[in-house]
Amino acid sequence: MRPKIEPCHNIAKSLMYNEQKVTQQKAECLYAANYLRQLPDLTVEDKLRRFQRRMQLNDRVTTNLHITLNFDPSDQLSNDRMKEIARIYMKEIGFERQPYLVYRHLDAGHPHCHIVTTHVQKDGSPIVLYNMGRNQSEKARQRLEAEFRLVTAESKQWLRQQKQQVDGVQKVVYGQKSTASSISAVLEFVTREYKYTSLENLNAILRLYNVEAYRGKENTQLYQHRGLLYRVLDENGKYIGRPLRASFFDCKPTLPRLERQFKLNNELKQQHYQKVRATLAWELNPTPDNLEQVIEDLRMERICMIPRYEKNGTCSSVTYIDFRSKCIFSGEELGEYYDHRVIQKVLDRQKLRQEQPAQEETQRQRHRHSLW
Repeated sequence: MRPKIEPCHNIAKSLMYNEQKVTQQKAECLYAANYLRQLPDLTVEDKLRRFQRRMQLNDRVTTNLHITLNFDPSDQLSNDRMKEIARIYMKEIGFERQPYLVYRHLDAGHPHCHIVTTHVQKDGSPIVLYNMGRNQSEKARQRLEAEFRLVTAESKQWLRQQKQQVDGVQKVVYGQKSTASSISAVLEFVTREYKYTSLENLNAILRLYNVEAYRGKENTQLYQHRGLLYRVLDENGKYIGRPLRASFFDCKPTLPRLERQFKLNNELKQQHYQKVRATLAWELNPTPDNLEQVIEDLRMERICMIPRYEKNGTCSSVTYIDFRSKCIFSGEELGEYYDHRVIQKVLDRQKLRQEQPAQEETQRQRHRHSLW
């Protein structure tokens, strides 16, 4: 949960912003606190007049509040649950007796609500707002996250950090830092720590850091002279920016040097084959029909499955990265029970499962027509 408290200089504008969303069916008003009428009986004029009368009690107050409570997409919140969260939040920050309106907005990818209120109290004195976000709001957030089992702000921050890192090493983001130093840090770590036995193996782990080793096409001088470039990928896996030659980097990850490392790593990987096979067998042998679930289950075992597909959607290869042993295996290395053909069978069963409800519905329709 992430609250955000913002001052608004025109409460009518803030109110109308939310009411227009309601008119456009992009929001709904969930709750009207400390109004003389029930919410269904309130007009827009009634809502605004309540704020204006309160503000007339202190003409020195020129700002009011527009609060948003933002939730993680995985937080399943009914209207009643969101209304209760908003009510407790307003009580915790000292606005329990203030008039306020709660609007749930429906035009974003995550659940959230807007709260419009004034901090002029009924005796004309203003509620002190100094450090409210850091103090009262922060305590309210922590209480609500625990009470309603919401995704915490701390875990969201951790996930954002994890998306930017692999094994504690920063992913390369083009334009954010020096491209050369960012790629160099990744290459030094990966080539030192991981056990890879082919360029495809190496690229499987490098792509997690948004880096790729590139030999060029077979008819190019780069390929024929056994050169190697390292380039940055964007979040969609597309090449971006200017590539750098392997000889540029201090660790000298050139093709001849990598090939020597391939032979050494091949021996080091032997002791880990059986353990990785056993983990994969546990997930792949019971004829699963949900590839996303298999990938997630393997991730919990610290194994990253990376399938690659043809244009027609069939699986053409698969690579496994075992983060415990820091070994990278292709499906072919592990054997026929773990290669792309097994992944394709999972996809076929998944497709069949997804099509089955539609087929059953078609059969029911045919049965109804036959009865007539």
